[in-house]
Amino acid sequence: MNIYRLIHITPMPEGMQLRLRRYFMDREVDRERRRFVKNGGNAADIWDDGNWQFEYQFLEEDEASFHSRQLLRRARELRIPIPPVFAGDVLSADYQRSGLDGHRYYLSLAGEQKVRSAIREEEKYRSERWARRIPYITALSGLIGTITGLVALLAKWGS
Repeated sequence: MNIYRLIHITPMPEGMQLRLRRYFMDREVDRERRRFVKNGGNAADIWDDGNWQFEYQFLEEDEASFHSRQLLRRARELRIPIPPVFAGDVLSADYQRSGLDGHRYYLSLAGEQKVRSAIREEEKYRSERWARRIPYITALSGLIGTITGLVALLAKWGS
């Protein structure tokens, strides 16, 4: 059975599938390159037929699409506005079209940077909001400890 088919049908997270596809593809390309060099060819000749370039482009677009979905899902969870796909009738600068079929869109590097910075800002705000409550929680636990100690002392004196 083809290893890529096995990776595809195995129930595992998509990120792990992409890492395994990358690992096995790199390993195959390295073997092919060594075979070319061993037979007296140039290592760059492996890219001439275009098969590996297509496979790598397909894998990189799958990875970019996966990372875009992760970022956009996290932004939606935090209720951060996501950049629009289209600005009028034109594709927004925050997205890029798939080079293989042209029907898929994923975040461009600039779009990823905008969404990441918005996520960081929102998470920082939320963590600082909780950090402001820590002195009150500490004071309340100290007060509860003091009251418990006084009740225990009064109970011992009373008996």
